Amino acid sequence: MRKMINGERFVMGTCYYPEHWDSSMWEDDLERMLQAGIEVVRVAEFAWNKIEPEEGVYTYEFFDAFLDLARKKGMKVIFCTPTATPPIWLTEKYPEALNADQDGLLYRHGARRHYNYNSPVYQKLCRNIVEKSASHYGGHPAIIGWQIDNEINCELDEFYSESDTAAFRKFLQEKYGTVEELNRAWGTIFWNQTYNCWEQIYVPRKTAHNTNNPHHLLDYYRFVSASARRFVRMQSEMIRKYCKEDDFITTNGIFGNLDNQAMQKESLDFMTYDSYPNFAYCLDDYQAEDPIKDRKWSRNLAETRAISRIFGIMEQQSGANGWTTRMEAPTPRPGQITLWTMQSIAHGADFVSYFRWRTCTVGTEMYWHGILDYSGRDNRRLREVREIARKMEGMREIAGARYAAKVGILKDYDNIWDARQDKWHERVDKLSQRSLFAALQMTHTPFDYVYLSDDTAWEELRKYEVLFYPHASILSDARM
Repeated sequence: MRKMINGERFVMGTCYYPEHWDSSMWEDDLERMLQAGIEVVRVAEFAWNKIEPEEGVYTYEFFDAFLDLARKKGMKVIFCTPTATPPIWLTEKYPEALNADQDGLLYRHGARRHYNYNSPVYQKLCRNIVEKSASHYGGHPAIIGWQIDNEINCELDEFYSESDTAAFRKFLQEKYGTVEELNRAWGTIFWNQTYNCWEQIYVPRKTAHNTNNPHHLLDYYRFVSASARRFVRMQSEMIRKYCKEDDFITTNGIFGNLDNQAMQKESLDFMTYDSYPNFAYCLDDYQAEDPIKDRKWSRNLAETRAISRIFGIMEQQSGANGWTTRMEAPTPRPGQITLWTMQSIAHGADFVSYFRWRTCTVGTEMYWHGILDYSGRDNRRLREVREIARKMEGMREIAGARYAAKVGILKDYDNIWDARQDKWHERVDKLSQRSLFAALQMTHTPFDYVYLSDDTAWEELRKYEVLFYPHASILSDARM
């Protein structure tokens, strides 16, 4: 890690949305954050219109004002690319930028992450907004790092637009060379699925019982991952042209159909995770029998550590959850924010940023509470955050420490994606993974997830006394 977030001490942050609040509130908010021990704010991940309110028209005054105030107050900033929420002027003019469901019905404007990675026009417009943002703000002294997009593959990790089909055909041509080789690899002789030309191949489409060729599906999941990684890499390369030498680049969250390890190596300095342990208590499954409950979030932290040995938490839960449609989870009890923060630190996080500073009063996430409630007054959660800052200072000598585990659980993306579409394998794999995790938790046995690739060295595995490789059904020559 670089500069301020560098493993030398623990750093506390919060997610802030200056576009949601009158500018007269900014100074007081920043001062109160600093008094609470918060040193970093993340901004701009959903603010495309504040930089490009209409196509080709760029305005910088809004974030200029906020960044200058942050610099004056001594607050550091993580600046985001706003590509997770394309504006209405874009989706109305270029509907080909929208993602679609498996029937080809477009997801319309009004939520987020409604785009597809493979639309040429969307790629062009994203390059434009990233370059304009990075070239203008990249040298600002308040900025210490950049977040790419927001939660890659969150909510939707399947893509069925016409642009995706065109890109999928190209992906397959590059992999197999000829249709004849693809037919051999996919076993298309079964059920008379043999293809005569590339134009006959699509992203998976609705079939009777929605059953598709499993080899087709596995290559499709690989394609989705490659598309997302290319999208992130394009942004990372653009930012590096303009950002300061010590500024870092990251993205947040761990989601499906995405090789996070490859994405990290190609594009990021380190990974950050969004941790919401109270999802274990969501109202729709509150009564579910589960002796682990919110402890199972350490499983996700172990997954993050498998990408970055030392990592950050970009969104640590600080209040009750809930969109207007789903994910209703209760307010953390006294001490739970501390518990979850220490859980993150114990697993390797040196940066913990709370979501969010103020609870929003409008929009889909107006029931997704932050440190402060609607009133903005001091409350017990803010007092707890202040106490966490004091604890972090007292623990600074362990910052940058490595998590010590003697047990390794081997995984790889081909088997993860294969299990997703193989119902027999999926049941066995889920039960084995859950049971193995529970046994390790209940015996207080530290473990690592270790993701295999064809270039994984045996030396990386020798440090573990016990290795598990549950139910691998796909093995390459290199892994054998």
